[in-house]
Amino acid sequence: MSSLNEGLPTTAERGRLTGHRMASARAGGADHRSFRPRRLLIAAAVIAVVAAALAGCGGSSHSSTSTAAKATDNPHAGTMTYWYWGESDAPGANHWMQSMIAKYEKLYPKVHIKLVPQADATLIGAFNATEATKSGPDIATQWATLPTLTPAWNGAVAPISDYVPKSEWSHWIGTQENMWHGKLWAMPIYLLGSPMVWNKQLFREAGLNPNQPPTTYQQLLTDCQALKAKGITPIAVGNKDGLIGSSTLSWSGKGDLTSLKDLLNVQLGKEDAGSQLSTFYSQFAGLQKHGCFNNDIASLGEVQGWQLFPQKKGAMTWSTDGFALQAEKVLGAKNIGVAAPPNFGNGPLAKVYDTTQSSDAFITSWSKHKREAAAFLAWLHNPANLDAWYNDTRVFPADKRFPVSKVTDPIARQLFKLDVKPGAVWLENYLAPEVDANGSQPAGELVTAGAGTPAQAVALWTKAIKEWKLAHPDEYQKFQQWAKGF
Repeated sequence: MSSLNEGLPTTAERGRLTGHRMASARAGGADHRSFRPRRLLIAAAVIAVVAAALAGCGGSSHSSTSTAAKATDNPHAGTMTYWYWGESDAPGANHWMQSMIAKYEKLYPKVHIKLVPQADATLIGAFNATEATKSGPDIATQWATLPTLTPAWNGAVAPISDYVPKSEWSHWIGTQENMWHGKLWAMPIYLLGSPMVWNKQLFREAGLNPNQPPTTYQQLLTDCQALKAKGITPIAVGNKDGLIGSSTLSWSGKGDLTSLKDLLNVQLGKEDAGSQLSTFYSQFAGLQKHGCFNNDIASLGEVQGWQLFPQKKGAMTWSTDGFALQAEKVLGAKNIGVAAPPNFGNGPLAKVYDTTQSSDAFITSWSKHKREAAAFLAWLHNPANLDAWYNDTRVFPADKRFPVSKVTDPIARQLFKLDVKPGAVWLENYLAPEVDANGSQPAGELVTAGAGTPAQAVALWTKAIKEWKLAHPDEYQKFQQWAKGF
């Protein structure tokens, strides 16, 4: 298999990505990490980060024995530490959280919350290290689904549904991403949608209907040919970091899947990876073969590729809500369109949109202030606080009570309607971190660079799955149990 990796970053060079999220690109920020990365750092470096956080930021330390709060405890008293991440997805998130804490402490003077912002590159690794010592935050942030459920399987997370009634959390959007054993393990704060964005002016120049984006793979190829004939780059993206390939799997790779169970079964060894992924990678390779991407796709990071779009160096791009709204500011609402990415197949999931809560907040199992933490997290979903979140970030809250009337921008309204469509799913959330990092991401990089075949891309998945099972047998066993719920 060594020939498959020629020209690609090694596992070490990828920092052992545990793969999620679109980083600042999702909201138009700087390219500060290699795509939705969840990087696992070298153990010594991670421990140093945790030690610094605990020493310099007031991390709390608790006994590893059970500390479940008694019903008579005051839920509005106590000192808590919150390891927080969100600014990269939603610029303005730190300001919002700081103002929420100040407001809450004024409302409940016996509550004190120490906010410790987390770095993108160490988000998962730092928590893994503190998890081993059962010390650190009372509330922590992780990316949704398996990066959250994995520490829950290891006993590091207390189910938030034990402390917040369903009458409240039933209003939250995206809870299905963090369910296990009938319990909810983390709270969503915001939504992240993944639209296709196109430049209507460039579509007109190519003789295409500016109000009709491609909705199928074949239509996408046809539009690419029309744009190329006029000297216009069809799709502006960057994949030096392998992230667009992994993203596209979430956006369009589900076209031939019957359900999420298909993807889980690939990781469980019940279905061959090729049977579920070969068609997608063949189509993805077809886009590269027909020159649909910018010529420098392999030398640009994901964010750098997206930045070509508002410069009119590409007629289309696959991006995020935040990026689409950034592009709107440059090009104007009349000159861009947003829609669901084209379907790459005809399966039941083909027309399902791609929305995730991205990151979430959970309560640590060792916290002595679980009820206090839950009360604060639930309070963040009060209508006035959701309004403040939207005003500070322009990113949609993950709450059904947030009304569309609050969204007045025309492009934002279209994005909001897409994000709240029922049944939305983000495939990458359901990949084991090791499979995402060492299978999905390098496979996408291999194909978009034209450095390998679809069959070789699938082989990377097979290899990554095998290595994950051998390296993490306990995690794999829990994954098996969790997957039975689908």
